[in-house]
Amino acid sequence: MAKIGTYSTATPADADLLLGTDAGSSDATKNFQVSAIRDFLISDTVPATAGATGTKGQLAFDSSYIYICIATDTWERAAIATW
Repeated sequence: MAKIGTYSTATPADADLLLGTDAGSSDATKNFQVSAIRDFLISDTVPATAGATGTKGQLAFDSSYIYICIATDTWERAAIATW
């Protein structure tokens, strides 16, 4: 197996796996699909209210706003405008 430093830089495909951790598991090392991480972090399903279910770091968007979950179940949004 090559050292990490010897791998070329490439954009991962949706089905590629990334190594990560799951702090809530006794077996903390996990493989995550790129698509699952992308879909968790950036979604076009927006929260209905500022107190909607969410995890800190999640992002969502629609044609008017970008939504950012700043704490568990706490969302803020910023208007989108052309410039």
